[in-house]
Amino acid sequence: MKSEAISYSNRNSGQAADIVLFDLPTFPKGVLSLSLINVASSLSKNFKVEITDLNFINPVGYLEKQNFSGIKVFGMKVSSQNFTYAKDISARLKRKYPRATILWGGELPSLLPEECKKYADCIVAGLFEPVAAEFAQDLTAGNIKPEYRGDNNFDLSIIPTPQFDLVNSLDSYYSFMGMPLETSRGCTEKCIFCMVHVMQKKNYYLRGEENLASILKNYKGRFVNIVDYNFGVDRQHVIKVSELLARAGVTGWMAEMCIEELDDDELLEAMSRSGCRMIYCGLESIDDRALASVHKMNTNHVERYEKIIRKAQRHGIQIAAGIIIGLENMDKTTFKNLEDFFNRMGLIYGKLTFLTYNPGTKVQAYMKKKGEFITEDITRYDGNHLTYVPTGLDIPSVLSGAEEFIKRFYSNGAIIKRSFNTRLSFWRRIEFIIFNLCYRDAYFKWLDENVLLDTKGIDRLMGQPFKKSTTVNLLERVLIFSRNLRPL
Repeated sequence: MKSEAISYSNRNSGQAADIVLFDLPTFPKGVLSLSLINVASSLSKNFKVEITDLNFINPVGYLEKQNFSGIKVFGMKVSSQNFTYAKDISARLKRKYPRATILWGGELPSLLPEECKKYADCIVAGLFEPVAAEFAQDLTAGNIKPEYRGDNNFDLSIIPTPQFDLVNSLDSYYSFMGMPLETSRGCTEKCIFCMVHVMQKKNYYLRGEENLASILKNYKGRFVNIVDYNFGVDRQHVIKVSELLARAGVTGWMAEMCIEELDDDELLEAMSRSGCRMIYCGLESIDDRALASVHKMNTNHVERYEKIIRKAQRHGIQIAAGIIIGLENMDKTTFKNLEDFFNRMGLIYGKLTFLTYNPGTKVQAYMKKKGEFITEDITRYDGNHLTYVPTGLDIPSVLSGAEEFIKRFYSNGAIIKRSFNTRLSFWRRIEFIIFNLCYRDAYFKWLDENVLLDTKGIDRLMGQPFKKSTTVNLLERVLIFSRNLRPL
């Protein structure tokens, strides 16, 4: 594949686009997101909408070559990580197309609306779908408001069916993580570092059975990644979705749930029958004091981890784990203890994220009493940088411990050895190994750019156009073959 933009649109009509949405550079790259597809689908009844993924190209060079005359709105999803890109691209577009509206949505406009208004003509704080009709009406009338606020208090059936056929180069994205599907919004838990309650408040809403059944027609023959923040809140919903996935003819699926929600044989049986391969759980730590420091003591009980993980594995469901870097009571030995536990339990992967208290939240102000914020640079609040240091934390030991964990945990030998601790069949162990080899790619790039010790490392990675390697392409093909094997 050449280094060119990945674009997709509602191309049924021959008219020029009215709205262009940009997927801004981010890291890790290559993972297909539902966000802008949902936005485009919400607006496509009234306007021709195009989406361009800037992760595949040099954004500045692309914008200089393109002619966007006649475009009414340039939209982009903005986070702390791509804030610099958002500002630069918005300024360039505004200079060249002064009559067009610059629209920002996503995490940062929800966290820091006043800051974002400095660079955008219009922001959407919270969710877009609840305000899509109002925005479309205002755009038609030529009277776009400076701010729209979409709350998580609506029937999820208004979220359009993802139109994956609009993506003209779907194979350019990673396939090992699956096709994204959303079955609920919100979360009932109260982890103090989490962004969910900023974006979706404390409401929790489910997609109805009929609506989901209709949507799942587009997923036949695909591996599904349920991207709900906490899929397991409603036990009956999990069972019902499992039944729907089984009838839809998908090749398997994965999701995110709290570890305690998996202590249920009936639930696990329903999930297993429908092809659930793995569940990602925010274990975060195996230290009770560290968990209590981020209010995870109600959902995570370290003494129960082993029992629940083994129970899930007996049903053929593998467990992946989140790890937070920078919790209280952390030191170099923390990662060695995690490594030993994860290897012994045969966990399929570990996701590392720096402890982040986002700017603009009440918890950030409160946590200043319990530690130190070492930077005020908004772009560093992305989960890839150390921004907060609890009192007594030994930063060099923590960072070196994390680096050693990545090298050892994702080594070829460790992956193969860990696969034997899962009690999987031959082909399921092959699947386990291949998934790890694909997933570790982002962390090996961390090591190549010295991300843990160099704050500019992620910036360099974000600036590199994405292209799947030949090795990953080959591994994904074998993985597709394995996922299609029966029985599970």
